[in-house]
Amino acid sequence: MNNVRDFGAYGDGIHKDTAAVQQAIDAGGTVYFPPGTYLCGTLYLKSNGGLELAAGATLLASPDQSDYNSDDFCPQNETCPAEYVSGAHFIVALEQQNIFIRGNGVIDGNRKSFTDTPRKDNPNLFAYAPWRPSQMVFFCECSNISLQGCSYLNAPYWTILLHGCENADVSSLYIYNDRRTLNGDGLDIDCCRNVCVSKCRIDTGDDCITLRANNTPLKNKIPCEYITVSDCILRTRCNAIRIGVGNGIIRNSTFSNIITYETMCSICIVSSYSKGNSVEINNLSFNNLQLQSGRAFAIKTWHLRPLDDDSGKIIRNISFNQVNASCDHCSFIAGNSLKRIEDITFDNVSFEFHGGSHLTEDSDWRQMAPVEFTPAAFHVENADNVKFFHVFARWMPGHSTDWQYGLSVRNSGKVQYDECDFGKPLNQ
Repeated sequence: MNNVRDFGAYGDGIHKDTAAVQQAIDAGGTVYFPPGTYLCGTLYLKSNGGLELAAGATLLASPDQSDYNSDDFCPQNETCPAEYVSGAHFIVALEQQNIFIRGNGVIDGNRKSFTDTPRKDNPNLFAYAPWRPSQMVFFCECSNISLQGCSYLNAPYWTILLHGCENADVSSLYIYNDRRTLNGDGLDIDCCRNVCVSKCRIDTGDDCITLRANNTPLKNKIPCEYITVSDCILRTRCNAIRIGVGNGIIRNSTFSNIITYETMCSICIVSSYSKGNSVEINNLSFNNLQLQSGRAFAIKTWHLRPLDDDSGKIIRNISFNQVNASCDHCSFIAGNSLKRIEDITFDNVSFEFHGGSHLTEDSDWRQMAPVEFTPAAFHVENADNVKFFHVFARWMPGHSTDWQYGLSVRNSGKVQYDECDFGKPLNQ
């Protein structure tokens, strides 16, 4: 075990400890951080080793751009000018094997050093910074990864990205980003295979957990598949679970024993997030969910585009079982004109509906995404073989009179509902 103090680290939060910590990493094996605050720039993990943070130890990201990797440090790295983000990272593992981060300490992205000023047009969000790092922890085309314990706090952008990785265990993490942080994702799993996520608490300003299929920059273009997510508690101003983005495949994965609360949308599945890109999504199951959010489910082939857009690969064979949901916006399944959503099943799902004032708002969003404002508990459009078994909607006292339907269906193939009570008329 390599104690970073033995390599000259100060641990006082003032002196830069990057060189000392990197020397400890390069020496191989376990790098141990005793209590203290270790101010560092980019660190590069090596195979057959990793970081172990004691309780009271904080690994703090440098506020200085010069302490980070260049945007082109590897061919797989990407920037995103549209989101005002560089290609810099705090902790990097590139094409390494048998690596870990563990312990009871803290990894802090030092977001306040990059952006802490509310936007003038929306004080509930921070303004974009002139420069900010990208994903705080970036594991790219690695295998046999273990992330156990530790708190991941204050990332200036996404917190953890696993990109093109295989065989990863992610357990007992606490991830926190201020809800005002733009693009402040929690855990992004992109083109990865054989990943187990469990017992994590994630509280973020953007998506808590995502499955993605952005295979374009990778050397080895694998599907995102065989992912399990279980026993997690999620809170965000955006999507608790988001599936989509990229040009590849997302399939054969499960989510179980999940709680979401104070969340815009609990589960969002989109095959075509941006024009020119589309993901094939199939064979996903969601089981034993407790959802408290604005919207429980959004399944769509498009994002902010008309329903007659013919982009979007197929979304097929998605099931939801044993769900309790409390929400005030409709859930929906909305394909494009080619009906590329099929074989969707809801079984033993109970809704409580509140609110509904959004149904009468005069907003541009009503024109860009009209399905999302449908006055029904559940809306199905341009889909085929959608099944509802034992689905119930309870309309809570004070809900808006603008709610009209329990279930509405338009331009769809077989829609089956057995032993259901949506509490309001059907519209077919």
